[in-house]
Amino acid sequence: MNNTNAFHLLLKQSREEHGMTQVDVAKSLNIARQTYLDLEYGRTQPRLDTLLTLASLFNKSVAFFAGERPSLDGFETKALFEELQQRYVALSANMPDTADPRIKKRPLTDQWPLPTISTDST
Repeated sequence: MNNTNAFHLLLKQSREEHGMTQVDVAKSLNIARQTYLDLEYGRTQPRLDTLLTLASLFNKSVAFFAGERPSLDGFETKALFEELQQRYVALSANMPDTADPRIKKRPLTDQWPLPTISTDST
């Protein structure tokens, strides 16, 4: 989705996700309704200031509107999982014990059995 025609689709999707009308967004951008319609129908591309305002309004990154998506292709999945597991264990060890006797602090592996990750490609 890295083409310039994708912007208008992402714009409409974001507007609908936020329950806004085209008029609402045009007012938020301080532009005419017709100017906004031209953006959403793909007839024009936004100016940089408009793009920055849209990103802020919809709590998205500018890269989102450019059609870029994060990828996990470059990550070592097993290493990432192990690091997250270590962080969780460290954080849970630092949590204060509760005064409620009904709640007992248990090791992570007692609460949730950890999945095993196979590195075999078979």
